[in-house]
Amino acid sequence: MTPIIPTAIYDAVAARDQLGIQTGVLARARREGRLRFTRQGPRFVYLGQWLLDWLEREAAPLARGA
Repeated sequence: MTPIIPTAIYDAVAARDQLGIQTGVLARARREGRLRFTRQGPRFVYLGQWLLDWLEREAAPLARGA
């Protein structure tokens, strides 16, 4: 796995591959308003910083033992 570059743009497939997660995890986070995204035609795209922000928010409850 390579680092997420804050200024890079990732589509759903690239984000999934970078994070090692299933595409459904991204879709659920989008639907629930927990992950910022934009659309380019039919594709969902993410700025690397948005992915990093999401990861930090998602990891915080785990770090606190929730």
